[in-house]
Amino acid sequence: MSLLVRGGTVVSSEGRRAADVLCEDGVIAGVLDPGTEVAADEVVDATGLLVFPGFIDPHIHPRDPGDTHKEDFAHASRAAAVGGITTLLVMPNAVPPVTDAASYRRRAEEHGAVAHVDFGLWGLSLGTANIGDLAGLFAEGAVAVKLFWGYALDKESKRLVYNTADKAPEDVIPPATTGEVLQIFQAVAGAGGILAAHCEDRDILEVGQRRLGHAPEAYAELRVARPEVAESSSVAVGIELARATGCHFHVCHISSGRATHLVRLAQRDGLPVTAETCPHYLLFVAGDCAGRDAAMKAYPPCREPEDRDALWAGVEDGTIGSLGSDHAPHTLEDKTQAFATAPAGMVAVEMMMPLLLDRMNAGRITPERLCWAASEGTARLYGLYPRKGVIAEGSDADLTLVDPAATWTIRAEELHSVQKHTPLEGTEVRGMPVMTILRGSVIARDREPVGKPGGRLVRRHPGGGA
Repeated sequence: MSLLVRGGTVVSSEGRRAADVLCEDGVIAGVLDPGTEVAADEVVDATGLLVFPGFIDPHIHPRDPGDTHKEDFAHASRAAAVGGITTLLVMPNAVPPVTDAASYRRRAEEHGAVAHVDFGLWGLSLGTANIGDLAGLFAEGAVAVKLFWGYALDKESKRLVYNTADKAPEDVIPPATTGEVLQIFQAVAGAGGILAAHCEDRDILEVGQRRLGHAPEAYAELRVARPEVAESSSVAVGIELARATGCHFHVCHISSGRATHLVRLAQRDGLPVTAETCPHYLLFVAGDCAGRDAAMKAYPPCREPEDRDALWAGVEDGTIGSLGSDHAPHTLEDKTQAFATAPAGMVAVEMMMPLLLDRMNAGRITPERLCWAASEGTARLYGLYPRKGVIAEGSDADLTLVDPAATWTIRAEELHSVQKHTPLEGTEVRGMPVMTILRGSVIARDREPVGKPGGRLVRRHPGGGA
């Protein structure tokens, strides 16, 4: 099958140009001068549209298997397609988690049966308990290994344990010590992989909690219990461990200006340190969240205007080279509990790109820089480039067609995840993905999925490709 996208403006990280894109047998057969005569089975009129390389979301928690009443991969991947995303990288902390080569293969098979977009898999670090399995995960093609730094894990299910007082000591895997984390860095460095971390120092969080004197009951109190220094100090330690071991250290969902500055300094020193941030940190500050409270509860919390500005500066100068939704759904019942007991996490994958495109239209980020952070840079980071992340001959024919003038008022009932609720109800955005193309086939059009599941597993190759 062949498909021709005609009359659009092709966006890359280096510029924009009017061009037609010919897709044949799942790959890009040519980027042609406008109006070039060529035969195709299907022609898409992209007049007035921006044609991006398919967007990539490297950070989602689809709860599958385990808590599929909250979300499952079939729904998450449909929502991704509708939101303009062609590749998802799936976090490993489902139940059971992806912790070794065998569980990686099982999860790849399970997700491959229902995937509407292409997908890669993360592996999970269990501290030193599975340190011998990390090389096997990378050999299978895991895009990275995630360390929930400072968190205990349930010994049986491997779920995160937020409050160890609720568990008997013999029922948990305790948080890794700094010395044990050093061993994990060494193991990942030896395997040539990426070690990524949720960076909040547990001891500092405990001090913040004691200072508050009770569980946070509102967003303002969450900032006391989880202060910025918990993140920046953890990032600083990770940078020094990367310096000592040569391990590629990646900071997930960075939220503070200070942590961003530390990453920038590490990069200037030539260290293998990278970072990702999320739309909620780029769009909202703590004061914006106060009226939404539990609905906006996330770890780390949104911070101050100066932090938001520093994050945007980090995206603009490349310090932050990747954007992820941190899609982590819970039920409406969960999120309408009292703030102190409501879990952290939001429905996000479908709204990530519309929110960022709205900021592009507002002049906060250029199409070129958005292309880098949401596509090419992410593909390069996770070893998927040049198969993903670029519109070039021989690359996968993954395209996201964006109408910069289209508007959408976010309505929970229109979302395609299992959970249909959002703290952004009624928010209007301008700039919308109007067609999503995966390997030359249209998988979403005008906010509706098209066709049957056809997503495939992609594997990390440090030298590029997938």
